Amino acid sequence: MKQHIQSIAIGAALFTLGALGCGGGDSGGPLSNVDSLIILQRPKRGVGNVFEYNSYKPGARLVQLKPPTANGTVTPICCGQDPDFKDVDIAAYDLSFDARTVVFSARRGSDPTYGLYLLQLSDGKITQVATNPLNDFVSPIFLPGNRILFMTNERVDTDVKQHEDEYERATTSQLGRVNIDGTGLELGARNLSHRSFPSLMSDGRVIFTQWDHLGTTNEANLMKIDPDMEVLREGFGKEGNGAANSHLKAREISPGRVVAIATARDRTIQAGAIIDVRFGDAENHDGVVSAPNNQSEAHSTFRALTPDVPTGNEPSADTIGRYYDAFPLNAKDKPDLLVSWADGFVESEALAQAGLFANFGIYLYDSEHQQRRPILDDPDMWDISARPLATRTAPPIIESAPDARLGGSVLVGSLNVYDSSLHTFKAHAPGTQGEIYGVRAIEGFSSEEGPPMFSNTMHEGAALLGVAPVALDGSWSATIPANIPVHLQAVDIFGMSVFGEPVWISGRPGEARICGGCHEDRTKTTNVTPGLLDGFAAGATKLMSDKKRSERLNMAPVNPTDVVGVAWDKHLQRMFDTKCISCHDGSATAANPSYTITNTKTNQTLTWRFNLKGDPVPAEFAVVAGGSAFSTSYVTMAGLDMEAIERGGFTLSADYKVYLKPLDAHGSIAIQLLNPTQVFPKIDTTVRAFATTPHMTGKGADLTPTEFYQLIAAADAGVQFYSRENSPLNTP
Repeated sequence: MKQHIQSIAIGAALFTLGALGCGGGDSGGPLSNVDSLIILQRPKRGVGNVFEYNSYKPGARLVQLKPPTANGTVTPICCGQDPDFKDVDIAAYDLSFDARTVVFSARRGSDPTYGLYLLQLSDGKITQVATNPLNDFVSPIFLPGNRILFMTNERVDTDVKQHEDEYERATTSQLGRVNIDGTGLELGARNLSHRSFPSLMSDGRVIFTQWDHLGTTNEANLMKIDPDMEVLREGFGKEGNGAANSHLKAREISPGRVVAIATARDRTIQAGAIIDVRFGDAENHDGVVSAPNNQSEAHSTFRALTPDVPTGNEPSADTIGRYYDAFPLNAKDKPDLLVSWADGFVESEALAQAGLFANFGIYLYDSEHQQRRPILDDPDMWDISARPLATRTAPPIIESAPDARLGGSVLVGSLNVYDSSLHTFKAHAPGTQGEIYGVRAIEGFSSEEGPPMFSNTMHEGAALLGVAPVALDGSWSATIPANIPVHLQAVDIFGMSVFGEPVWISGRPGEARICGGCHEDRTKTTNVTPGLLDGFAAGATKLMSDKKRSERLNMAPVNPTDVVGVAWDKHLQRMFDTKCISCHDGSATAANPSYTITNTKTNQTLTWRFNLKGDPVPAEFAVVAGGSAFSTSYVTMAGLDMEAIERGGFTLSADYKVYLKPLDAHGSIAIQLLNPTQVFPKIDTTVRAFATTPHMTGKGADLTPTEFYQLIAAADAGVQFYSRENSPLNTP
């Protein structure tokens, strides 16, 4: 059911302004055939990070500017006609295909969250779309078929908490859609961090920004997805071709080409430089025409349309400023754009120190000559999100049906795991096992299930779902739980990662995510016949696809295959206590090498000595060790908090070592010294990973296969101290 809100009519003829016609702006210019613009005005604010979506400040409104020139008439169209919207903030809006309806996200003064509303331009009536009032619903866009796609912090599964992001620890926003009458609400599969700024493309897909966080990877990239929130693919930003740390607010210029904002993740008020991105299926910027099937992230290119604007988070200069958004008016090689721009330093910390706010106004930007022409600038407001009040063609409806045979799980797999655009595996002879035994799936979660920081290594929580064996032809398949972020790793017979895909994937219930290889060339066509897909589903390894979140853990694993989470104090410390600390106890002996930490501000020097005991970190080391919650054994193996080292002005002596490398057990000093035994497809203690003498030879009992695998899993999952098994906020 929809809640109707009383309103005052604002003119039955307003919807006719959606048609393009004469009498518009500058004669012969890009706005000459535009009758009027819709513009969002929000009170100035100090938003910092690019994923802030609920910064409430009352006084927002939608206005019409007719004609679209600096001397045009500004007419409010929402929401002064309704007293319930007296203290409203409008976060974003979209215009329907027939230009008769506006969908917008708003929070009224009496509301705790942002909801979705429909504005009929013919009479000014405002209708609320029924959503959960306890959650935020933002960034709405119209989809063909009378649907609305949005972002929300509502949970897709009731037995879990919504993820919290890695830095601000804000509840993350995810994809969802609903019919315009409020029925048929659906929530998409979750990413580990935020998704935001969706926009519809002419082929029917949605392009949006996704925050990717996986260890040292911490960036916002453009992704593409079908409107049913399935078939997620990379668009632009990864694979070393990005223009900045974050890419956002993409809008299609023409098929295979978008304009977007390039900036830093934080302190930039969501503003930065304007870039022209081409996905590879259109003419490249060097004039070379690509084949139509070359559209992929690896083949994407970009051109800076505002080359003087910084793409980091440093303050911008006078007359340079930053751009909040851009709307393309044509598809010229150097297009004309409606932009929102603010002068001077547009950086939250610098603005706060000066007691100022960024002042965004609307301009016509000629990217060929890099010139701005002012259109509207209310000095008390942010003038943003300008677009012509015009009709547009609806793209085709894209729908897929879930496979009922998968139940509530997701089918994942590859036709040939050795096919990769990011890694060169050892040659795989057909009919032989090759260097890859199987593919391991690792579930990710964040501080909603644990402490503020899981580790010193910048990795989030992890749970091993298991390993799916790879067939002799290089194929593999598995079923995993739906709606959770998963990281995939190709592993060898010792359970060590050979290569891990640098992305999180997730799927909706009944969705099949079958790839050609292990992050294969995305320009290749992966054809999966129905019969082959049936075979994949029938022979898929079940990787906890039937387990609830509360069941995806282990407390006392007996076999390597029992290992799910590696709780440092409950699992690894037991091994250290029984087999290691007789030598590695922190005493000044040859068995315990040391390094020094120097505070360059005070010249104070501290000495850290190798120590595998479970004692708390001494107070004098707490700052550089990531806090006092971690044990001496953890800091010894995982190393210090390198962000704290950099921030505090500390230096480390040349003999500083990290003994467990995140995502790289094979390259870890501790693993190489201990020399683990074979785990897959069966345990064989006579087969060792390295051609060196194991560290424990002549020193006592060797590690068991399970202990070896726990240490390997700890490294390959990110070297976290906390897991579900020992989380202080989530004790099973």
